[in-house]
Amino acid sequence: MLACTACVSVTSRPDEAEPPRAFYTVTAEIALSRHEARAAALEYAAAAGTTTDVSLLRRAAEVSADCLQPTLTAGVAARWLDVDPAAVDAHRAAGKAALELHKIEQSAAHYRVVLKSSPRGTDGEFAVLETELSGAGNLFGARQLADLLAGYFPASPAALRMQAFAALRADDPAAAARTFQAALAAAGGPPAASSPGQSSHADEEAARRELTQGLWRARILAGDPAEPLAQARDLLDRVDTVENRLDYALLLLAAQQTSAARAQLSMLTHDPDSGPLALRLLGLVDYQDGRLDEASARFAELITTGKYLDDALFYLGMIAERHQDLERALRLYAEVQTGDNAVPALLRAAAILKTHGAAPAADELLDRLVAEAPQRAPEILAARARIDAESGDLTKAIAVLARAEAEYPDSVELRYAKASLSEEHGQVAAALRELKIVAALRPTDPAALNAYGYTLADNRRQLPVARRLIERAHAAAPKNASILDSLGWVLFRQGYSEQALSYLNAAYADDRDGDVAAHLGEVLWQLGRRPDAERIWSDANKAGSDNHLVNATRVRLHASNSNSN
Repeated sequence: MLACTACVSVTSRPDEAEPPRAFYTVTAEIALSRHEARAAALEYAAAAGTTTDVSLLRRAAEVSADCLQPTLTAGVAARWLDVDPAAVDAHRAAGKAALELHKIEQSAAHYRVVLKSSPRGTDGEFAVLETELSGAGNLFGARQLADLLAGYFPASPAALRMQAFAALRADDPAAAARTFQAALAAAGGPPAASSPGQSSHADEEAARRELTQGLWRARILAGDPAEPLAQARDLLDRVDTVENRLDYALLLLAAQQTSAARAQLSMLTHDPDSGPLALRLLGLVDYQDGRLDEASARFAELITTGKYLDDALFYLGMIAERHQDLERALRLYAEVQTGDNAVPALLRAAAILKTHGAAPAADELLDRLVAEAPQRAPEILAARARIDAESGDLTKAIAVLARAEAEYPDSVELRYAKASLSEEHGQVAAALRELKIVAALRPTDPAALNAYGYTLADNRRQLPVARRLIERAHAAAPKNASILDSLGWVLFRQGYSEQALSYLNAAYADDRDGDVAAHLGEVLWQLGRRPDAERIWSDANKAGSDNHLVNATRVRLHASNSNSN
Protein backbone atom coordinates (compact mmCIF):
# COMPACT_ATOMS: atom_id res chain seq x y z
CA MET A 1 0.00 0.00 0.00
CA LEU A 2 2.81 2.39 0.90
CA ALA A 3 4.56 1.70 -2.39
CA CYS A 4 1.42 2.37 -4.40
CA THR A 5 0.76 5.55 -2.45
CA ALA A 6 4.25 6.77 -3.19
CA CYS A 7 3.84 6.02 -6.92
CA VAL A 8 0.57 7.94 -7.08
CA SER A 9 2.09 10.97 -5.40
CA VAL A 10 5.00 11.03 -7.83
CA THR A 11 3.01 10.69 -11.06
CA SER A 12 -0.12 12.70 -10.25
CA ARG A 13 -0.78 16.08 -11.84
CA PRO A 14 -1.92 19.25 -10.02
CA ASP A 15 -5.36 19.14 -11.65
CA GLU A 16 -6.11 15.59 -10.52
CA ALA A 17 -8.48 14.77 -7.64
CA GLU A 18 -7.39 14.90 -4.03
CA PRO A 19 -5.62 11.77 -2.74
CA PRO A 20 -7.94 9.04 -1.44
CA ARG A 21 -8.79 8.94 2.26
CA ALA A 22 -6.54 5.87 2.66
CA PHE A 23 -3.58 8.13 1.85
CA TYR A 24 -4.38 10.38 4.78
CA THR A 25 -5.04 7.58 7.25
CA VAL A 26 -1.90 5.62 6.32
CA THR A 27 0.32 8.68 6.52
CA ALA A 28 -1.36 9.63 9.80
CA GLU A 29 -0.57 6.25 11.34
CA ILE A 30 3.02 6.53 10.12
CA ALA A 31 3.25 9.94 11.77
CA LEU A 32 1.88 8.46 15.00
CA SER A 33 4.52 5.74 14.96
CA ARG A 34 7.14 8.47 14.63
CA HIS A 35 5.66 10.48 17.53
CA GLU A 36 4.71 13.33 15.16
CA ALA A 37 1.54 14.39 16.93
CA ARG A 38 0.60 17.43 14.89
CA ALA A 39 1.21 15.72 11.55
CA ALA A 40 -0.91 12.71 12.53
CA ALA A 41 -3.79 14.88 13.70
CA LEU A 42 -3.67 17.02 10.56
CA GLU A 43 -3.77 13.97 8.30
CA TYR A 44 -6.77 12.51 10.11
CA ALA A 45 -8.52 15.88 10.11
CA ALA A 46 -8.00 16.06 6.33
CA ALA A 47 -9.47 12.58 5.93
CA ALA A 48 -12.43 13.50 8.12
CA GLY A 49 -13.20 16.63 6.13
CA THR A 50 -14.88 14.81 3.25
CA THR A 51 -15.91 11.45 4.68
CA THR A 52 -19.24 10.12 5.85
CA ASP A 53 -17.60 7.06 7.43
CA VAL A 54 -18.46 7.27 11.15
CA SER A 55 -15.70 4.85 12.14
CA LEU A 56 -13.13 7.08 10.41
CA LEU A 57 -14.58 10.17 12.06
CA ARG A 58 -14.40 8.48 15.45
CA ARG A 59 -10.76 7.54 14.87
CA ALA A 60 -9.92 11.07 13.69
CA ALA A 61 -11.47 12.55 16.83
CA GLU A 62 -9.59 10.09 19.04
CA VAL A 63 -6.23 10.77 17.38
CA SER A 64 -6.56 14.55 17.38
CA ALA A 65 -7.59 14.49 21.05
CA ASP A 66 -4.78 12.12 22.04
CA CYS A 67 -2.34 14.34 20.13
CA LEU A 68 -3.46 17.39 22.16
CA GLN A 69 -4.95 19.28 19.21
CA PRO A 70 -8.33 20.52 20.51
CA THR A 71 -8.96 22.89 17.59
CA LEU A 72 -8.61 20.00 15.18
CA THR A 73 -10.75 17.79 17.43
CA ALA A 74 -13.48 20.44 17.41
CA GLY A 75 -13.42 20.52 13.61
CA VAL A 76 -13.59 16.73 13.32
CA ALA A 77 -16.43 16.58 15.85
CA ALA A 78 -18.34 19.23 13.90
CA ARG A 79 -18.02 17.14 10.73
CA TRP A 80 -19.09 14.03 12.65
CA LEU A 81 -22.21 15.84 13.87
CA ASP A 82 -22.99 16.94 10.31
CA VAL A 83 -23.02 13.24 9.38
CA ASP A 84 -24.78 12.02 12.53
CA PRO A 85 -26.33 14.86 14.60
CA ALA A 86 -27.39 12.47 17.37
CA ALA A 87 -23.96 10.90 17.93
CA VAL A 88 -23.34 11.09 21.68
CA ASP A 89 -19.62 10.40 21.33
CA ALA A 90 -19.29 13.25 18.83
CA HIS A 91 -20.91 15.66 21.28
CA ARG A 92 -18.62 14.33 24.02
CA ALA A 93 -15.53 14.92 21.86
CA ALA A 94 -16.74 18.41 20.97
CA GLY A 95 -17.46 19.21 24.62
CA LYS A 96 -14.03 18.11 25.78
CA ALA A 97 -12.28 20.06 23.03
CA ALA A 98 -14.27 23.21 23.81
CA LEU A 99 -13.34 22.91 27.51
CA GLU A 100 -9.65 22.66 26.63
CA LEU A 101 -10.03 25.80 24.52
CA HIS A 102 -11.90 27.48 27.41
CA LYS A 103 -15.05 27.87 25.33
CA ILE A 104 -17.20 27.02 28.30
CA GLU A 105 -20.67 27.74 26.92
CA GLN A 106 -19.95 25.67 23.80
CA SER A 107 -18.66 22.86 25.99
CA ALA A 108 -21.77 22.99 28.16
CA ALA A 109 -24.07 22.88 25.14
CA HIS A 110 -22.43 19.67 23.90
CA TYR A 111 -22.25 18.02 27.31
CA ARG A 112 -25.92 18.87 27.87
CA VAL A 113 -26.80 16.71 24.87
CA VAL A 114 -24.54 13.93 26.18
CA LEU A 115 -26.20 14.04 29.59
CA LYS A 116 -29.69 13.90 28.10
CA SER A 117 -28.95 11.18 25.56
CA SER A 118 -26.37 8.89 27.14
CA PRO A 119 -27.38 5.24 27.53
CA ARG A 120 -25.83 5.43 31.02
CA GLY A 121 -28.56 7.84 32.10
CA THR A 122 -28.07 11.41 33.27
CA ASP A 123 -26.70 10.64 36.73
CA GLY A 124 -24.48 7.86 35.37
CA GLU A 125 -23.04 10.26 32.81
CA PHE A 126 -22.52 12.90 35.49
CA ALA A 127 -20.44 10.38 37.44
CA VAL A 128 -18.25 9.77 34.38
CA LEU A 129 -17.93 13.49 33.74
CA GLU A 130 -16.97 14.14 37.36
CA THR A 131 -14.01 11.79 36.93
CA GLU A 132 -13.00 13.52 33.70
CA LEU A 133 -13.21 16.98 35.25
CA SER A 134 -11.18 15.91 38.29
CA GLY A 135 -8.24 15.31 35.96
CA ALA A 136 -8.78 18.32 33.70
CA GLY A 137 -5.85 20.68 33.35
CA ASN A 138 -8.23 23.63 33.11
CA LEU A 139 -9.51 23.55 36.71
CA PHE A 140 -11.23 26.91 36.56
CA GLY A 141 -12.91 26.09 33.26
CA ALA A 142 -14.03 22.75 34.69
CA ARG A 143 -15.64 24.57 37.60
CA GLN A 144 -17.47 26.98 35.26
CA LEU A 145 -18.64 24.05 33.15
CA ALA A 146 -19.89 22.21 36.25
CA ASP A 147 -21.85 25.29 37.33
CA LEU A 148 -23.57 25.57 33.96
CA LEU A 149 -24.43 21.88 33.78
CA ALA A 150 -25.76 21.81 37.34
CA GLY A 151 -28.02 24.70 36.36
CA TYR A 152 -29.38 22.66 33.46
CA PHE A 153 -30.12 19.68 35.74
CA PRO A 154 -31.12 21.19 39.11
CA ALA A 155 -32.82 18.01 40.34
CA SER A 156 -29.75 15.79 39.82
CA PRO A 157 -27.84 14.84 43.02
CA ALA A 158 -24.93 13.75 40.82
CA ALA A 159 -24.80 17.21 39.25
CA LEU A 160 -24.61 18.85 42.69
CA ARG A 161 -21.84 16.49 43.74
CA MET A 162 -19.80 17.23 40.61
CA GLN A 163 -20.37 20.97 41.07
CA ALA A 164 -19.24 20.87 44.70
CA PHE A 165 -16.00 19.03 44.06
CA ALA A 166 -15.25 21.22 41.03
CA ALA A 167 -15.66 24.38 43.15
CA LEU A 168 -13.40 22.94 45.85
CA ARG A 169 -10.64 22.14 43.34
CA ALA A 170 -11.01 25.64 41.84
CA ASP A 171 -10.30 27.37 45.18
CA ASP A 172 -13.81 28.56 46.02
CA PRO A 173 -14.48 26.58 49.22
CA ALA A 174 -17.38 28.77 50.39
CA ALA A 175 -19.32 27.98 47.22
CA ALA A 176 -18.28 24.35 47.52
CA ALA A 177 -19.62 24.15 51.08
CA ARG A 178 -23.02 25.46 50.01
CA THR A 179 -23.22 22.94 47.20
CA PHE A 180 -22.04 20.04 49.37
CA GLN A 181 -24.86 20.86 51.78
CA ALA A 182 -27.36 20.80 48.92
CA ALA A 183 -25.91 17.52 47.63
CA LEU A 184 -26.17 15.94 51.09
CA ALA A 185 -29.77 17.10 51.39
CA ALA A 186 -30.54 15.54 48.02
CA ALA A 187 -28.88 12.28 49.09
CA GLY A 188 -30.42 12.29 52.57
CA GLY A 189 -33.42 10.08 51.93
CA PRO A 190 -33.50 6.34 52.59
CA PRO A 191 -31.18 4.33 50.35
CA ALA A 192 -32.80 2.98 47.22
CA ALA A 193 -33.33 -0.74 46.98
CA SER A 194 -30.37 -2.46 45.42
CA SER A 195 -30.90 -3.49 41.83
CA PRO A 196 -28.77 -4.04 38.72
CA GLY A 197 -27.06 -0.82 37.67
CA GLN A 198 -27.90 0.96 40.96
CA SER A 199 -25.77 1.63 44.00
CA SER A 200 -26.09 -0.73 46.94
CA HIS A 201 -26.86 0.53 50.44
CA ALA A 202 -23.13 0.42 51.26
CA ASP A 203 -22.27 2.40 48.14
CA GLU A 204 -24.80 5.07 49.02
CA GLU A 205 -23.48 5.31 52.57
CA ALA A 206 -19.96 5.65 51.20
CA ALA A 207 -21.11 8.40 48.83
CA ARG A 208 -22.75 10.30 51.70
CA ARG A 209 -19.58 9.91 53.75
CA GLU A 210 -17.51 11.35 50.91
CA LEU A 211 -19.87 14.31 50.60
CA THR A 212 -19.66 14.91 54.34
CA GLN A 213 -15.87 14.88 54.25
CA GLY A 214 -15.98 17.28 51.30
CA LEU A 215 -18.29 19.62 53.22
CA TRP A 216 -16.05 19.60 56.29
CA ARG A 217 -12.95 20.25 54.22
CA ALA A 218 -14.65 23.07 52.30
CA ARG A 219 -15.78 24.76 55.52
CA ILE A 220 -12.29 24.53 56.97
CA LEU A 221 -10.70 26.01 53.86
CA ALA A 222 -13.33 28.76 53.86
CA GLY A 223 -12.15 29.80 57.34
CA ASP A 224 -14.68 27.95 59.53
CA PRO A 225 -12.68 25.08 61.09
CA ALA A 226 -14.10 24.69 64.63
CA GLU A 227 -17.37 22.85 63.98
CA PRO A 228 -16.13 20.52 61.22
CA LEU A 229 -13.12 19.47 63.32
CA ALA A 230 -15.34 18.92 66.36
CA GLN A 231 -17.74 16.79 64.30
CA ALA A 232 -14.88 14.73 62.85
CA ARG A 233 -13.36 14.27 66.33
CA ASP A 234 -16.74 13.19 67.72
CA LEU A 235 -17.15 10.66 64.91
CA LEU A 236 -13.69 9.26 65.66
CA ASP A 237 -14.48 8.99 69.37
CA ARG A 238 -17.70 7.12 68.61
CA VAL A 239 -16.33 4.93 65.81
CA ASP A 240 -12.57 4.54 66.19
CA THR A 241 -11.60 3.18 62.79
CA VAL A 242 -8.51 3.65 60.64
CA GLU A 243 -10.65 5.40 58.03
CA ASN A 244 -12.09 7.91 60.50
CA ARG A 245 -8.68 8.65 62.01
CA LEU A 246 -7.15 9.24 58.58
CA ASP A 247 -10.02 11.54 57.61
CA TYR A 248 -9.57 13.48 60.86
CA ALA A 249 -5.82 13.83 60.24
CA LEU A 250 -6.40 15.15 56.73
CA LEU A 251 -8.88 17.71 58.06
CA LEU A 252 -6.33 18.81 60.66
CA LEU A 253 -3.80 19.33 57.88
CA ALA A 254 -6.34 21.40 55.94
CA ALA A 255 -6.82 23.51 59.08
CA GLN A 256 -3.00 23.89 59.32
CA GLN A 257 -2.97 22.17 62.70
CA THR A 258 0.14 20.28 61.76
CA SER A 259 1.21 19.03 65.20
CA ALA A 260 -2.21 17.51 65.90
CA ALA A 261 -2.24 15.95 62.42
CA ARG A 262 1.21 14.43 63.00
CA ALA A 263 -0.04 12.83 66.22
CA GLN A 264 -2.98 11.19 64.44
CA LEU A 265 -0.83 9.99 61.54
CA SER A 266 1.80 8.62 63.93
CA MET A 267 -0.87 6.40 65.50
CA LEU A 268 -1.70 5.04 62.05
CA THR A 269 1.91 4.07 61.28
CA HIS A 270 1.48 1.03 63.56
CA ASP A 271 -1.40 -0.35 61.49
CA PRO A 272 -0.16 -2.71 58.73
CA ASP A 273 -2.78 -1.53 56.24
CA SER A 274 -2.69 2.22 56.87
CA GLY A 275 0.96 2.46 57.94
CA PRO A 276 2.44 3.08 54.48
CA LEU A 277 -0.04 5.84 53.68
CA ALA A 278 0.57 7.47 57.07
CA LEU A 279 4.34 7.34 56.51
CA ARG A 280 3.91 8.89 53.08
CA LEU A 281 1.82 11.76 54.47
CA LEU A 282 4.20 12.34 57.38
CA GLY A 283 7.12 12.44 54.96
CA LEU A 284 5.36 14.99 52.76
CA VAL A 285 4.51 17.18 55.76
CA ASP A 286 8.10 17.03 57.01
CA TYR A 287 9.46 17.84 53.56
CA GLN A 288 7.15 20.83 53.11
CA ASP A 289 8.15 22.12 56.54
CA GLY A 290 11.84 21.89 55.67
CA ARG A 291 12.49 19.04 58.14
CA LEU A 292 14.62 17.18 55.65
CA ASP A 293 16.24 14.66 58.01
CA GLU A 294 12.87 13.61 59.39
CA ALA A 295 11.41 13.42 55.88
CA SER A 296 14.33 11.32 54.70
CA ALA A 297 13.82 8.86 57.55
CA ARG A 298 10.09 8.61 56.79
CA PHE A 299 10.63 7.93 53.09
CA ALA A 300 13.41 5.43 53.78
CA GLU A 301 11.05 3.54 56.10
CA LEU A 302 8.32 3.77 53.47
CA ILE A 303 10.55 1.97 50.98
CA THR A 304 10.80 -1.00 53.36
CA THR A 305 7.01 -1.42 53.18
CA GLY A 306 7.06 -1.82 49.40
CA LYS A 307 4.30 0.77 49.01
CA TYR A 308 4.36 4.21 47.38
CA LEU A 309 7.89 3.46 46.19
CA ASP A 310 7.89 6.06 43.42
CA ASP A 311 6.88 8.84 45.82
CA ALA A 312 9.53 7.80 48.33
CA LEU A 313 12.27 7.60 45.69
CA PHE A 314 11.34 10.95 44.18
CA TYR A 315 11.45 12.85 47.47
CA LEU A 316 14.62 11.12 48.58
CA GLY A 317 16.09 12.28 45.27
CA MET A 318 14.91 15.84 45.96
CA ILE A 319 16.48 15.73 49.42
CA ALA A 320 19.75 14.37 48.00
CA GLU A 321 19.76 17.17 45.43
CA ARG A 322 19.17 19.74 48.18
CA HIS A 323 22.22 18.32 49.95
CA GLN A 324 24.23 18.56 46.70
CA ASP A 325 24.63 14.77 46.53
CA LEU A 326 23.89 14.82 42.82
CA GLU A 327 25.13 11.33 42.02
CA ARG A 328 22.71 9.84 44.55
CA ALA A 329 19.92 12.12 43.36
CA LEU A 330 20.39 10.87 39.78
CA ARG A 331 20.26 7.24 40.89
CA LEU A 332 17.08 7.83 42.86
CA TYR A 333 15.38 9.76 40.07
CA ALA A 334 16.22 6.99 37.62
CA GLU A 335 14.37 4.48 39.83
CA VAL A 336 11.07 6.43 39.68
CA GLN A 337 9.15 4.41 37.14
CA THR A 338 5.46 5.25 37.42
CA GLY A 339 2.99 7.66 38.97
CA ASP A 340 2.64 11.41 38.93
CA ASN A 341 6.28 11.93 39.89
CA ALA A 342 7.82 9.89 37.05
CA VAL A 343 8.01 12.84 34.65
CA PRO A 344 9.17 15.40 37.28
CA ALA A 345 11.88 12.96 38.40
CA LEU A 346 13.32 12.62 34.92
CA LEU A 347 13.07 16.37 34.35
CA ARG A 348 15.09 16.93 37.52
CA ALA A 349 17.62 14.35 36.31
CA ALA A 350 17.88 16.11 32.94
CA ALA A 351 18.43 19.47 34.66
CA ILE A 352 21.28 18.02 36.73
CA LEU A 353 22.90 16.46 33.67
CA LYS A 354 22.51 19.64 31.63
CA THR A 355 24.05 21.92 34.22
CA HIS A 356 26.93 19.57 35.05
CA GLY A 357 28.47 19.00 31.66
CA ALA A 358 26.40 16.13 30.30
CA ALA A 359 24.22 18.01 27.80
CA PRO A 360 24.02 15.16 25.22
CA ALA A 361 22.79 12.75 27.90
CA ALA A 362 20.23 15.33 29.07
CA ASP A 363 18.97 15.87 25.53
CA GLU A 364 18.69 12.13 24.93
CA LEU A 365 16.73 11.72 28.16
CA LEU A 366 14.35 14.55 27.25
CA ASP A 367 13.79 13.15 23.75
CA ARG A 368 12.88 9.79 25.25
CA LEU A 369 10.63 11.39 27.82
CA VAL A 370 8.54 13.16 25.17
CA ALA A 371 8.19 9.90 23.26
CA GLU A 372 7.18 7.91 26.35
CA ALA A 373 4.79 10.49 27.86
CA PRO A 374 3.14 12.19 24.85
CA GLN A 375 0.15 13.35 26.91
CA ARG A 376 2.53 15.55 28.89
CA ALA A 377 4.57 16.77 25.95
CA PRO A 378 3.85 20.53 26.35
CA GLU A 379 4.83 20.35 30.03
CA ILE A 380 8.03 18.48 29.17
CA LEU A 381 8.94 20.85 26.35
CA ALA A 382 8.31 23.91 28.51
CA ALA A 383 10.57 22.40 31.18
CA ARG A 384 13.17 21.59 28.53
CA ALA A 385 13.28 25.22 27.41
CA ARG A 386 13.74 26.33 31.02
CA ILE A 387 16.54 23.82 31.54
CA ASP A 388 18.30 25.13 28.43
CA ALA A 389 17.84 28.74 29.54
CA GLU A 390 19.12 28.06 33.06
CA SER A 391 22.19 26.35 31.63
CA GLY A 392 22.95 29.50 29.64
CA ASP A 393 21.69 28.43 26.21
CA LEU A 394 18.90 30.96 25.63
CA THR A 395 19.02 30.51 21.84
CA LYS A 396 18.29 26.82 22.18
CA ALA A 397 15.54 27.48 24.72
CA ILE A 398 13.79 29.85 22.33
CA ALA A 399 14.11 27.31 19.51
CA VAL A 400 12.63 24.56 21.70
CA LEU A 401 9.59 26.70 22.47
CA ALA A 402 9.17 27.71 18.84
CA ARG A 403 9.10 24.07 17.72
CA ALA A 404 6.80 23.17 20.60
CA GLU A 405 4.33 25.93 19.71
CA ALA A 406 4.28 24.74 16.10
CA GLU A 407 3.51 21.21 17.30
CA TYR A 408 0.96 22.20 19.96
CA PRO A 409 -0.51 25.55 18.87
CA ASP A 410 -3.41 25.38 21.35
CA SER A 411 -1.20 24.90 24.42
CA VAL A 412 -1.61 27.67 26.98
CA GLU A 413 1.19 26.12 29.03
CA LEU A 414 3.66 26.86 26.24
CA ARG A 415 2.45 30.46 25.97
CA TYR A 416 3.03 30.92 29.69
CA ALA A 417 6.50 29.41 29.32
CA LYS A 418 7.32 31.76 26.45
CA ALA A 419 6.11 34.77 28.44
CA SER A 420 8.11 33.75 31.50
CA LEU A 421 11.28 33.24 29.48
CA SER A 422 10.83 36.58 27.75
CA GLU A 423 10.31 38.46 31.01
CA GLU A 424 13.27 36.85 32.73
CA HIS A 425 15.53 37.98 29.91
CA GLY A 426 14.35 41.56 29.90
CA GLN A 427 11.79 41.33 27.11
CA VAL A 428 8.89 42.57 29.21
CA ALA A 429 6.88 43.94 26.28
CA ALA A 430 7.04 40.57 24.52
CA ALA A 431 5.94 38.78 27.68
CA LEU A 432 3.00 41.12 28.16
CA ARG A 433 1.92 40.71 24.54
CA GLU A 434 1.83 36.94 25.00
CA LEU A 435 -0.14 37.12 28.24
CA LYS A 436 -2.57 39.68 26.81
CA ILE A 437 -3.33 37.23 24.00
CA VAL A 438 -4.04 34.46 26.50
CA ALA A 439 -6.31 36.72 28.56
CA ALA A 440 -8.19 37.73 25.42
CA LEU A 441 -8.63 34.08 24.39
CA ARG A 442 -9.76 33.09 27.91
CA PRO A 443 -11.53 36.14 29.37
CA THR A 444 -13.19 34.17 32.17
CA ASP A 445 -10.11 32.17 33.16
CA PRO A 446 -8.78 33.38 36.54
CA ALA A 447 -5.35 31.91 35.80
CA ALA A 448 -5.03 33.93 32.58
CA LEU A 449 -6.28 37.14 34.19
CA ASN A 450 -3.95 36.67 37.12
CA ALA A 451 -0.87 35.95 34.99
CA TYR A 452 -1.40 39.08 32.91
CA GLY A 453 -2.30 41.26 35.89
CA TYR A 454 0.62 40.08 38.01
CA THR A 455 3.16 40.64 35.25
CA LEU A 456 1.85 44.17 34.72
CA ALA A 457 2.06 44.86 38.46
CA ASP A 458 5.47 43.29 38.94
CA ASN A 459 6.86 45.51 36.18
CA ARG A 460 4.99 48.60 37.44
CA ARG A 461 2.89 48.84 34.26
CA GLN A 462 -0.71 50.05 34.18
CA LEU A 463 -1.31 49.35 37.88
CA PRO A 464 -5.06 50.18 37.81
CA VAL A 465 -5.52 47.75 34.90
CA ALA A 466 -3.43 45.14 36.69
CA ARG A 467 -5.50 45.46 39.83
CA ARG A 468 -8.81 45.11 37.98
CA LEU A 469 -7.57 41.95 36.26
CA ILE A 470 -6.39 40.41 39.51
CA GLU A 471 -9.57 41.39 41.36
CA ARG A 472 -11.62 39.62 38.68
CA ALA A 473 -9.47 36.54 39.15
CA HIS A 474 -9.84 36.77 42.92
CA ALA A 475 -13.64 36.99 42.68
CA ALA A 476 -13.65 33.71 40.74
CA ALA A 477 -11.09 31.88 42.93
CA PRO A 478 -11.06 33.65 46.32
CA LYS A 479 -8.77 31.18 48.09
CA ASN A 480 -6.18 30.63 45.37
CA ALA A 481 -2.75 31.34 46.85
CA SER A 482 -1.19 32.64 43.63
CA ILE A 483 -4.05 35.08 43.11
CA LEU A 484 -3.95 36.21 46.74
CA ASP A 485 -0.22 36.84 46.32
CA SER A 486 -0.85 38.86 43.15
CA LEU A 487 -3.55 40.94 44.79
CA GLY A 488 -1.30 41.72 47.73
CA TRP A 489 1.56 42.59 45.40
CA VAL A 490 -0.43 44.98 43.21
CA LEU A 491 -1.80 46.71 46.32
CA PHE A 492 1.77 47.09 47.58
CA ARG A 493 2.83 48.52 44.22
CA GLN A 494 0.02 51.05 44.54
CA GLY A 495 1.20 52.07 48.01
CA TYR A 496 -1.36 50.20 50.13
CA SER A 497 1.06 48.16 52.25
CA GLU A 498 -1.29 47.43 55.16
CA GLN A 499 -4.01 46.15 52.83
CA ALA A 500 -1.43 44.16 50.93
CA LEU A 501 -0.24 42.43 54.08
CA SER A 502 -3.52 40.64 54.78
CA TYR A 503 -3.61 39.08 51.30
CA LEU A 504 0.05 38.11 51.37
CA ASN A 505 -0.32 36.53 54.81
CA ALA A 506 -3.26 34.50 53.52
CA ALA A 507 -1.27 33.40 50.47
CA TYR A 508 1.76 32.41 52.56
CA ALA A 509 -0.40 30.48 55.05
CA ASP A 510 -1.62 28.29 52.19
CA ASP A 511 1.54 28.09 50.07
CA ARG A 512 5.07 28.57 51.41
CA ASP A 513 6.32 29.24 47.90
CA GLY A 514 9.54 31.25 47.78
CA ASP A 515 8.08 33.99 45.59
CA VAL A 516 5.22 34.54 48.05
CA ALA A 517 7.76 34.66 50.88
CA ALA A 518 9.80 37.25 48.97
CA HIS A 519 6.75 39.48 48.52
CA LEU A 520 5.53 39.07 52.11
CA GLY A 521 8.99 39.76 53.46
CA GLU A 522 9.36 42.91 51.38
CA VAL A 523 6.04 44.31 52.62
CA LEU A 524 6.97 43.52 56.23
CA TRP A 525 10.35 45.18 55.70
CA GLN A 526 8.75 48.34 54.34
CA LEU A 527 6.35 48.41 57.28
CA GLY A 528 9.31 48.40 59.66
CA ARG A 529 8.90 44.77 60.73
CA ARG A 530 12.37 43.72 59.63
CA PRO A 531 12.92 40.81 62.04
CA ASP A 532 9.65 39.29 60.79
CA ALA A 533 10.81 39.76 57.21
CA GLU A 534 14.14 38.05 57.93
CA ARG A 535 12.33 35.13 59.58
CA ILE A 536 10.03 34.67 56.60
CA TRP A 537 12.95 34.67 54.17
CA SER A 538 14.98 32.25 56.28
CA ASP A 539 12.04 29.88 56.67
CA ALA A 540 11.42 29.98 52.92
CA ASN A 541 15.01 29.02 52.13
CA LYS A 542 14.87 26.30 54.76
CA ALA A 543 11.67 24.82 53.35
CA GLY A 544 12.86 24.89 49.74
CA SER A 545 16.08 25.24 47.86
CA ASP A 546 17.45 28.77 47.91
CA ASN A 547 14.92 30.87 46.05
CA HIS A 548 16.34 33.40 43.60
CA LEU A 549 13.65 36.01 44.28
CA VAL A 550 13.98 35.65 48.07
CA ASN A 551 17.74 36.10 47.90
CA ALA A 552 17.57 38.94 45.37
CA THR A 553 14.95 40.77 47.46
CA ARG A 554 17.00 40.32 50.61
CA VAL A 555 20.19 41.64 49.00
CA ARG A 556 18.39 44.61 47.41
CA LEU A 557 16.69 45.71 50.62
CA HIS A 558 19.83 45.26 52.70
CA ALA A 559 21.79 47.35 50.20
CA SER A 560 19.09 50.01 50.20
CA ASN A 561 19.15 50.12 53.99
CA SER A 562 22.96 50.46 54.03
CA ASN A 563 22.86 53.28 51.51
CA SER A 564 20.19 55.15 53.44
CA ASN A 565 22.33 54.94 56.57
